[in-house]
Amino acid sequence: MWLEILLASVVGFVIYWFVSRDKEETLPFEEGWWGPGARPTAPEDESIHPFKVETSDEEINDLHRRIEKVRLTPPLEDSRFHYGFNSNYLKKILSYWQTEFDWRKQVEVLNRYPHFKTKIEGTFPKHQLERDCHGNSILRHWT
Repeated sequence: MWLEILLASVVGFVIYWFVSRDKEETLPFEEGWWGPGARPTAPEDESIHPFKVETSDEEINDLHRRIEKVRLTPPLEDSRFHYGFNSNYLKKILSYWQTEFDWRKQVEVLNRYPHFKTKIEGTFPKHQLERDCHGNSILRHWT
């Protein structure tokens, strides 16, 4: 009887171990290339360059034309934001962007702070460096 209990415990433990093992595969961390074409043989220029956010009237007009042409599907009844962004609310945002939002002023607001960009593995990430009231650096990063 004790042998059967021991054998059942061992079999149960082995089954539990196989079922509960972490089977999630991860990509290996290595040097990559995310830019167009093949990785160049010459070393990348990793210097950091300042830049200013710029836009043109043509870009803003193009954005307004795209907003006018947007086609939204109605959301599911009473779904709020449970199944993605609610298209009824998105209509309000699009209307605000087209009629009230001052794109030129926003560019001025963004350019109050220094912006920088560099090239890393074929991409050009942009970041913004600010200092808080205590002199600490705050790095904001976006691509």
